Amino acid sequence: MPAFDFHPQAVTYPKGFRSAGARGGLKTSGPDVALIVADVACTPAAVFTTNVFCAAPVIVSREHIHRGPIRAVVVNAGCANAVTGDEGLEDARRMAEIAAEAVGCD
Repeated sequence: MPAFDFHPQAVTYPKGFRSAGARGGLKTSGPDVALIVADVACTPAAVFTTNVFCAAPVIVSREHIHRGPIRAVVVNAGCANAVTGDEGLEDARRMAEIAAEAVGCD
C-alpha cells in the first residue's frame, strides 16, 4: 500500500478536510495518486458521464456513492481508458480498498 503523506498547505480545502499524495506507480516519477479525506463522514454528490462505455473508476464510484456517507475521494493521474474489462474493475475496486484502509473506514 502506498504511504500517504498529508500536507496541510498543499491544497486549499474547507475545515475538516485533508489531502495527501503518494506514488502509486501510474507515472514514472512523482506522486500520481491523491487522497482527499474528510474528518467525519459526508454525504456524497457527483455527476457522472452518460456514456455507455465509461471507465472502471466511474462504475466503482457509482456503486460507492449509493452506499451512503463517504470519508475519502481518490484521484489518480492515470489515463481513464474506458474499455479495461474485469481487470480495470478489479484495479478500481482495489484502489478504493487501499484508500479505505489508509483512512480507517470501509
